[in-house]
Amino acid sequence: MPWTRTSGAAELWRRAGPWLGEHPVENAPLLAEVAHLLATDTAPEGLECGWWSEVEGAVAGAYVRAPRHNPLLTRMTRAALDELASLLTDEHGLGVPGAIADDVVGAWAAAGTRLEPARSFTVHVLEAPTAAPSCHGRPRTAGSGDRALLHEWFDQLMAGLPGDPSDRAYVVDVPLAAGALMLWELDGEPVAMCSRSGVLAGTVRLGACYAPGGEAAHAEAAFRAAVVDARRHARHVTVLAGADDEHEAARLAAAGFVPAATRVALTARDDC
Repeated sequence: MPWTRTSGAAELWRRAGPWLGEHPVENAPLLAEVAHLLATDTAPEGLECGWWSEVEGAVAGAYVRAPRHNPLLTRMTRAALDELASLLTDEHGLGVPGAIADDVVGAWAAAGTRLEPARSFTVHVLEAPTAAPSCHGRPRTAGSGDRALLHEWFDQLMAGLPGDPSDRAYVVDVPLAAGALMLWELDGEPVAMCSRSGVLAGTVRLGACYAPGGEAAHAEAAFRAAVVDARRHARHVTVLAGADDEHEAARLAAAGFVPAATRVALTARDDC
């Protein structure tokens, strides 16, 4: 059978890592998930992932379903999708490259599930140097002494995002331990934070940015500090944003990002 499934992220990375790295910007959400799993628990309860092999054995497709998250797919052939649709039969949604969204809808429809686009996202990648923040203050890499404050900020952030499956370890604990969480300080006091994923296939994804005081300038300063830091560690620095969010696209362009790939969130309908 061309699909090989596993409950271990390490095995997925060992077998399908080169394929994931062939389209690192398009696959940035998958790479961020796998990087997190490799840094924490490579086989948590509920994890499922797999890869599609061509007849000659070369990997040509993969997916990751992290606990409490919808599966994320790479690009792959229609034949691979047809078989995957018969394996992933109890999903409420999928995250897929825009290039194969129509094929995914067709494959799942043939298997008896109606999918429709819920939202499109643009993967922006850093292309030009990021200008220094214009507001007062300075950046600082968060340390262990900031953990309690960052957990408090995470709780505040999640309170405003009901239903968001973001994990505390993904947003705070793992980046904190890896030196991948930046603070913006004003008069010696932290006023904003921004974290990023671990580096995998030379790629990072910028994550949550938050200023508890609501100051957009402080959140932007933390974001730009995180971008500058990420550039020191990765070839591809990425951000995911709503494809219809012109304000966010303009903000990212001002920070040196360009649109590079599209991903689509597909949602299952119950009337099929």
